Amino acid sequence: MNVDADLHIHSRYSKAVSKLMTIPMLAENAKFKGLHIVGTGDILNPQWEEELLKYTRKVEEGTYERRGIRFLLTAEVEDAKRVHHVLIFPSIDAVREMRERLKRYSSDIESEGRPHLSLTGAEIADLANELDVLIGPAHAFTPWTALYKEYDSLKECYGSAKIHFLELGLSADSQMADKIKAHHRLTYLSNSDA
Repeated sequence: MNVDADLHIHSRYSKAVSKLMTIPMLAENAKFKGLHIVGTGDILNPQWEEELLKYTRKVEEGTYERRGIRFLLTAEVEDAKRVHHVLIFPSIDAVREMRERLKRYSSDIESEGRPHLSLTGAEIADLANELDVLIGPAHAFTPWTALYKEYDSLKECYGSAKIHFLELGLSADSQMADKIKAHHRLTYLSNSDA
């Protein structure tokens, strides 16, 4: 079965995102673009969570639907070194638990779509793994907020913590990324970061 998905988007609660970015608009445009699954993006923001629950119906744990488009619970966070990480949650309870635990490390988790955390990548990954949340570096090769702008390896960023995927972003080349041996065990994702 072939499924087209975009698991890294943002809501109107993130900086530099249209105020028209709503759940109904995402569902409508996802269908137009041929997508079957869309990441919620910004699900750690409580207002965005409320909107998701208002405009969708739960179909499975961690999966919601509106007009035939499935939504998975996702977020992007920024660590203490301005490196971005994508999170994919198994349930709304895991979202709420993660938000609660991150409050002491973030001054903007209640207001910003992409919260800034005073934690390292390894600390974020350890917490994610504890809560069964999938984690991987966001747009790993972009020059401003990516893993490889700050670190020379996955291990240098995450230590021994398990990561589940590597998001290339739309501009990276999977064949080039595959030349790095540490990537061989990971699934590559390419998302819009819209």
